[in-house]
Amino acid sequence: MTEPVLVVDMGSWAMSAAVLVRDQLHLLREPLTGAVRWPAGASLDPAPGRPRLTAGAAAERLRDEHPRHYVDGVRRAVDANAPMWLGDQLINGTELVTAALGAIIEEAGRRHGRIARLVVTVPAAYRTHDPRRELLVSAAAVAGFPDVELVHDPAAAVADPVAALEVVEGGYLLVCDLGATWSATLTQLQHGVPVPLSQESSGSGRDLDVVLAADLRAKLAQWVEPAFTAGGDVSVRAGFHALDIVRRVKHQLSEALEATDRIEPGAPPYTMSRDVLDQLTEPANRWLIASCRAVIARAGIVPADVAAVLLVGGSAHLPSVAPALRHGLNRPVTRPAEPELAVLRGAARLSGGRAGRALPADPAPWRVEPLAWTVPGGRGRLVRWLVKEGEGYPQGAPLAQVRTADDRVFDLTAGRTDGVLLEHRVPIGGMVVSGAAAAHVRISPTVERFQLAKRHHLRVTGDWLLMPDRRTLVECSRTGEYVKVRSIDSGALVTELRPGRGAGRPEHGQVLLGPNHQLSLVTWDAAGHFCVWDVLSGRMTSSFSDAQRPDAVLVNEGEWRLVATGEGAASVGRYRRDVATVWDLATGERLDRVVGEDLTRRFTGYTGSSRADAFATEMSTPDGRLTAAVLDGSIRVRDVETSSEVFRADLAPARQVRTAFCHEGRHLLARCTDDEGTSVDVWEVLQPA
Repeated sequence: MTEPVLVVDMGSWAMSAAVLVRDQLHLLREPLTGAVRWPAGASLDPAPGRPRLTAGAAAERLRDEHPRHYVDGVRRAVDANAPMWLGDQLINGTELVTAALGAIIEEAGRRHGRIARLVVTVPAAYRTHDPRRELLVSAAAVAGFPDVELVHDPAAAVADPVAALEVVEGGYLLVCDLGATWSATLTQLQHGVPVPLSQESSGSGRDLDVVLAADLRAKLAQWVEPAFTAGGDVSVRAGFHALDIVRRVKHQLSEALEATDRIEPGAPPYTMSRDVLDQLTEPANRWLIASCRAVIARAGIVPADVAAVLLVGGSAHLPSVAPALRHGLNRPVTRPAEPELAVLRGAARLSGGRAGRALPADPAPWRVEPLAWTVPGGRGRLVRWLVKEGEGYPQGAPLAQVRTADDRVFDLTAGRTDGVLLEHRVPIGGMVVSGAAAAHVRISPTVERFQLAKRHHLRVTGDWLLMPDRRTLVECSRTGEYVKVRSIDSGALVTELRPGRGAGRPEHGQVLLGPNHQLSLVTWDAAGHFCVWDVLSGRMTSSFSDAQRPDAVLVNEGEWRLVATGEGAASVGRYRRDVATVWDLATGERLDRVVGEDLTRRFTGYTGSSRADAFATEMSTPDGRLTAAVLDGSIRVRDVETSSEVFRADLAPARQVRTAFCHEGRHLLARCTDDEGTSVDVWEVLQPA
């Protein structure tokens, strides 16, 4: 890597930045103070003419003159997803973040020349498709970086080279990021990448500062009370100064047993001991331990499953935090040197992997010459075309850039031959979908012969569902303990749902396709407690309880209703009759109650498994050139044009065998179900270029 990359850790009230040049990280200091940490505030300069936003230490200097034109953290407007008043002007989050990024980018350019790329960290609470992520991307685009990449804070913290953590594949790590906002995030290492599973956050850091400021106000009431009660700019300015003092004192107490500061020359000193600070920190510590236990339980594991607790952020210096976590969770606690820079260092390390994220074009499965790419997550938004229509390109050249849902940017590269780009099929800002033609090119004709190569074998004790669009596989535990969505080409985990225990631990589960093709999970236990979950968001959409113990559970996906039958659950004279209760899965309301015998036959359209499953006994590729069929315990593939068999695979004995091609015909799948579980075999359809 030779082009400079600017990495920015944008915290709630402080920022840090560094420039990565030839794998060397250069911290970017605030130009006025020389400090590594930049104030994250912004001021609206009310000078004559058009008001101008100022960020960093320059904004803090303007704060004393115009305190009501200042906000002490530009990300506050982003977190709230709402504009803020600075003086008499309403300023939105994009404008505030653009001002902060602009100041850092200007200083980076002055010291290191033209910056090629920008990476910005975001809290774990900014999940995929969160509008706050879009706001940050928009701000970066205004600042000149439409291809900005966003990196989750906890993922960056785990990657911090100073922490030197060793976590095995599939291992769990708890990240406690303590700044103005305190957060606890459980991460799991998946394919070498730390993935956030669940998180909780609060304003504990800011709340602690407010408590300390109140302590200062009480101890120095004779000196500061007139300013606090004066109103207007004087009171606002006094509040900012009090926070500045207690933050300095708090930082001193990380190394000293007692700290002193003065509000102004000649005033009595404000003194605090470490013991008092520990007492005031105790409520925040209790919240942190409770949140750590909550995110662990939400993932269906116990604290003993967590390899370690990683403590980062400015408030990680608080003396009482690490011992409280160690005692409360009984897990080892790691706090790297300069924990306030851990996220920045880790984000820089992750950004260095961009060179390995070039996506070569998929071999074209059609007789025409389109170009399609397999994009992580199934789709991504086109950032820009790098080759114009009508221009030629060499083999392997980058043709375009695409942004995935987690805000990573990939280069879309050409195939293994030179060519001319004839047509852009996707406009800038449009979606590049895996397997769908994004461009048309002209290349030298090649001779095509079909070959199939085994890629992976996946086996579970539960069931497999192929989504109707044939883009992803869904793995479901029969107990409803989890649902995993996997990509077909690599088998990699795309997303995972592990239902919480709020309505009791599930004992049964069924994956279904709800309204608007929403992937859903219905779970229930022996007592008749039902929950409905949105798999992609992880949100429980409804819940209800049947008065009878369910004997059979059937679902109508079209009407989005569930019927639960209880054998012998009602008395009619001297006889016991079955009872069937019909529930609305969208609302959890009971719609009907039927008493009788052999009730399951009365409900047409209700089944015990999803009808949206795309596996079948016979299927053709989208272009109609190949057909696959199940015959005598084997999968056989035929070339339609030549009527010849090009592939055969003998499968293990199974109760049921089904097959399918993925949406673009590049992968063949076979699902085998037996008494112990279900397996899926995947072959890649190869065509030499």
